[in-house]
Amino acid sequence: MAGERDDLPLKERLWALIDRYYLAATVLGAFLLWILVVAAIVANVQLPQVQEEELGQAVGGGGATPLGPPEVVITLYAAELPGGKFGFGFSPDEITSPGPEIRVKQGQVVEIRLINLGNVRHAFAVVQEVAKTNPKILFNSAIGSPNNPIPPGSEGSVIFVASQAGTFYYQCPVSNHGPKGMWGVFTVEP
Repeated sequence: MAGERDDLPLKERLWALIDRYYLAATVLGAFLLWILVVAAIVANVQLPQVQEEELGQAVGGGGATPLGPPEVVITLYAAELPGGKFGFGFSPDEITSPGPEIRVKQGQVVEIRLINLGNVRHAFAVVQEVAKTNPKILFNSAIGSPNNPIPPGSEGSVIFVASQAGTFYYQCPVSNHGPKGMWGVFTVEP
């Protein structure tokens, strides 16, 4: 092979090499991508997904994750209340505004399940402070987002590590839901 095309100009020799190895490179690339996907599935790794905002993302099902199995699993119900208020509760019959306090320990792997019993879309996130719009979300704890909330009658979940001790809040980050009472205290004990 060496020397058989030495008489061709450099440009033509490069195109000949590309023609010769293009199929092999394409097959190798597809094979490597397949290996990565299989490895991610075997390792139960969540593949990245494109979202409108980087507010974290809901995960389905629960169970073991790259963070390990959840040490605390909390189910929250979201709905509207009389008087134009919104709220959260630990059961469908006890939805309050503000919602009940959630207490976890620093370093625990926490799973939050949000079940939307309301007639409008809702979401969930642990935040530094309750805000009308665009709250600062902590611990990558969002279920849904202001632009992609959980529809009525649906549910979502998120698994995260409560990595910092302190008193925080959880709220529905949909615009103006927090000020309408859709929030609660989220305490991370040291």
